[in-house]
Amino acid sequence: MNGLFPQVPQLDDPALEQVAAALSRDPALLSKVGQALRTAFDEVIDAPRTGRFCIDQLEKTEKTYIGTKVEILLRKALALERGVLLDNLIAGHEVDTKFTVKNDWMIPQEAVGQLCMLVRADDVKGLCWLGLLRMTPAVLTNGQNRDGKKSISAAGKAQIRWLVEGPMPRNFMLDLPEVVRSAILAQPSGRQRVRALFTMATGLLIPRDVIEQLAQQRDAVKRAREMKEALGREGYQVLCATYLADREIMIAHGFTPAAKDEWLSLRISDSP
Repeated sequence: MNGLFPQVPQLDDPALEQVAAALSRDPALLSKVGQALRTAFDEVIDAPRTGRFCIDQLEKTEKTYIGTKVEILLRKALALERGVLLDNLIAGHEVDTKFTVKNDWMIPQEAVGQLCMLVRADDVKGLCWLGLLRMTPAVLTNGQNRDGKKSISAAGKAQIRWLVEGPMPRNFMLDLPEVVRSAILAQPSGRQRVRALFTMATGLLIPRDVIEQLAQQRDAVKRAREMKEALGREGYQVLCATYLADREIMIAHGFTPAAKDEWLSLRISDSP
């Protein structure tokens, strides 16, 4: 696996190999990592209450908190034990979790010499990575920031043992063309934003949390249900995978809902 950095032969590290083997035994490792990252991002972005849709819109303190959120959700998703000194206990070894949305990780003094699970996510590209590296002085830069943290050197990055590299669940609103997204978000009320979503983002499976983000009310799905009949008179078919009949129609049109509460709007005819 070599999607980020060139690889070089790694030094013998039995503990790292044991941790790698333990994590790699899970055939769903990629999907679990991706879903944990998606959940961490979405919970911090908090779209239903803030109207935001991407990490770039977060405050500096919120961006810092994502790392803590990733640590917590990954430990739960992978059923890992809490470490005594570090974040996790894997195959009997203490392993710290370090996360970044960039191409680097900041390593504190207490993690030097320790095994680290390195996690990275690119929400724009919808990709995620997970790897392992022991933080010896040889893999770290000489310089450090004001908090005493060091970066991983180019030589160190080449020694990362990558276990996961692949897609994570997409950020629906971020994936929309900017003109469409802006037009939807510009609507003055929750009802109008949901209406715009179903008329401007047709042919796309829509997660429930997007409905909640746009409606910004307690019973957000009520707005979506109201659109089934209203837009039906205008030539749109609004479907929800919660209903068996709707789900069958989705599948018949080539869409396979990943969740029971995903929505889909189809343009079936011109309005009368």
